[in-house]
Amino acid sequence: MADNVFREDREFLIRVKSAVIEKQALEQRIREMTAEQKRLEKSIAAEEKSIQDEKTSTVKRRRAEVQSSYDKQLSQVRSKKRKAESEKGKIIKSGKADRIKDETRDIRQDSNEAEKEHRKLLRQNNVPAFTRTKLFHVMFMPGDGLQMLMMVVLFAIFLVGIPFVFTFLVRKLFINPSSMSDGARTALTVIIPMIMIIIFIVAYFLIYVKIKVPYIEVLKQGRKYHKAVVENDKQIRSIKRSVRRDQDESRYDVKDVSQRLAEIAEEEEEIREQKHRALVEFDESTARNIEAEIDERRKGALSELKEQKGGLSLQIDEASRSLQEKSLVLARDYASHIGDEMMRTDRLDELIAIMDSGQAVTISSAIAVYRSNKQNQGGISKR
Repeated sequence: MADNVFREDREFLIRVKSAVIEKQALEQRIREMTAEQKRLEKSIAAEEKSIQDEKTSTVKRRRAEVQSSYDKQLSQVRSKKRKAESEKGKIIKSGKADRIKDETRDIRQDSNEAEKEHRKLLRQNNVPAFTRTKLFHVMFMPGDGLQMLMMVVLFAIFLVGIPFVFTFLVRKLFINPSSMSDGARTALTVIIPMIMIIIFIVAYFLIYVKIKVPYIEVLKQGRKYHKAVVENDKQIRSIKRSVRRDQDESRYDVKDVSQRLAEIAEEEEEIREQKHRALVEFDESTARNIEAEIDERRKGALSELKEQKGGLSLQIDEASRSLQEKSLVLARDYASHIGDEMMRTDRLDELIAIMDSGQAVTISSAIAVYRSNKQNQGGISKR
């Protein structure tokens, strides 16, 4: 068989070339269909993702719309609730103020009488009015342990706190460190507080000598009035605390407002329950219906892409089987006789050209001439 083939003429080579071209065309077609198949796969994936994204965004937006509608109603109810609570608070505040005023009326009247008598006593004895103040009684006539402690604290403030704070501010705001020596700054730090301490001591001594000593009996009488006022103030503060801490609302005219608040609370709870039921129904039913509607609306384009891909896959399979058959035929009927290296269109063209030029009559002689030419050119190139 091999000898017969090698004695064939150029027509055999033309048939081989035609078979090779058909095979190459089939391979190219398979490559193009495979590339188109990959493109379709990407398009299908993109379409599926687009559908899923639309379902996700649509469900999220619709759910937010449902939730927002109920949130608006709840916001309106809360606004009514705040107004009713504010109204109730004002009524209670006003009622407590009236209670305090009523419950402290006699005490305040007693304090006014005591202060009036105190002012009258001081005026009749030409004693300065500032001796009525709490500061004077703490600094010059403390009556109990608490006032003694307050006097000590005040002395500490006047003798230590105020002088040194004032000195610190003077140094920071009015003294330039670059224009004064360290010694001068130190001296100033000592002198300023000493001056202020001396002023305080002198003022205290003068008030003590000029006011307290000459009018001690009058001041002792006035302390009784002052003490009465202080005690009354304590009672008033106690009554205020008691009234403000009292949680009993039955004393005040808030029945209508309380009823409105109860109705608002029921309305708010009902809206909350409706919102919960609506969201549960949305998640369990409406969301699925939305997704089904989107699938139905967009299934046409996706189905078309999948059909194209399926049809193309069948064509590729058919073409692959055909290529396999052609490859077997080429290998069995042609390549096995003339060699794989000759199964190229360019080399077949060269063999045909050799036979057309009269250099060879048979295929075997044409192959011999071809190889001789390649040897002369440096050898047959390997693919």
